[in-house]
Amino acid sequence: MHRPSYRWIILLFCTLAYGVSFLVRWSYTGLAPYISQDLGLDKAALGLLGGAFFYPYALAQIPWGWITDRFGGRYVIGAGALLSAAGLLGFSTSDSLEESVVWRVFLGITAATAFVPIASMLSHWFGERERGVVNGTYYGIGGGVGQGVAFLLMPLLSVYLLQDSSFLRSGWRGAIELVAVLVSLVGILCVGFLRSYPASFKGVALRGNAAAGTDGTHAISSGGAWTWTRDPVLWLLGGYFALSLVALRLVPAWMSLFAADWFRLKEQYDINAAAIAGGTVGTLYVVGHVIGSPVLGKLSDWLMRWKLPRVFVPAISLGIAGGCVSTYLYAALSPWILGMVSFLLGIFLHAFPIMNAIVSERWGVAMTGRYLGGMNMIGQFVGAVVLSMSGFLGMAFGADMAEDSLGEYRGIWYGVMGCGVLGMLCGGLAQYFMSRQPR
Repeated sequence: MHRPSYRWIILLFCTLAYGVSFLVRWSYTGLAPYISQDLGLDKAALGLLGGAFFYPYALAQIPWGWITDRFGGRYVIGAGALLSAAGLLGFSTSDSLEESVVWRVFLGITAATAFVPIASMLSHWFGERERGVVNGTYYGIGGGVGQGVAFLLMPLLSVYLLQDSSFLRSGWRGAIELVAVLVSLVGILCVGFLRSYPASFKGVALRGNAAAGTDGTHAISSGGAWTWTRDPVLWLLGGYFALSLVALRLVPAWMSLFAADWFRLKEQYDINAAAIAGGTVGTLYVVGHVIGSPVLGKLSDWLMRWKLPRVFVPAISLGIAGGCVSTYLYAALSPWILGMVSFLLGIFLHAFPIMNAIVSERWGVAMTGRYLGGMNMIGQFVGAVVLSMSGFLGMAFGADMAEDSLGEYRGIWYGVMGCGVLGMLCGGLAQYFMSRQPR
């Protein structure tokens, strides 16, 4: 019998597993100046490299969600980390864009074993009053640490620690190999310590975690297998999810590189100093991520206690993030402004894990994996398409600014601003329909 306090052990290792997933996802970003120089990649090719991960990542969401609902998340999460370590080792051997894309596709499949399985597992271990802060905690701390390693630690490893290594290759390849070793260790620990369900779980979770149909969730109609497709709330929440993920693909993928280019062009930094400065700006984004996600999750829990809708927190946060990005276009930038904007983006772009709680509370914990898997698959696929096109989009909007290569990012930032406006609209409409369809 697991003690109720064991749920905090579950949260700890779910946080580690999600950190690994984020590190695998963004492992190339902090090293992008070196990878692009080594493999001869332009910004369009870097966009393709990022998108290559998210297409399979999107398509794998529903299968992994179904497997998790059927068999539990313990071995899904652990095996995914071990396979991701193997994929990182393969990526470190890439000598061309084609080879690196193949390995990024493989990593997209394996890293998809984190988000939906973790959300499903936590919905069984934690009650409604804790779900907002718990989802914010694993996403904020785990994702933040993973991004921090990708943005700052990996370029530092590449520049300073692996130049004369006798165990690993120097440069970006050695940094990837070292991370692969760490990822494999986390996978082993997850298999050892995670448990898919509380010991007493037999279709109904522990106290405070009612299963589907017993906690006041919106019941699934018996009118047919496809009745759910007529629920406007599902489509509007899915629309918000997709827009949020588009913004979350564009900002981390390009922010550090944008900052590095700014320091190189405006402050005359050399490539190594610019890469580290860009990584530092990215790290401030990570700090905002770590702080903002659990705080906003706790805010949503507080709103629930006052009978106010959770959905307002992620919807308004995405709109604020879109406003922050406009600073890159219209403000006179300085290192301080770059850092502050990155910090605020880290806070407000990472409210979307509150969606995990919204889904489990509306459709029940037993269906969380499937519903969230479907939303995540569509959102991740849209995000992958936009990320793949983002390099071309940025260059198209910057075509008339040949004297300023920072203009190549203009189309990317326009896209994030649009996501903010549309995301607020989707969230507001979703709440309108939910208020007309009582739980």
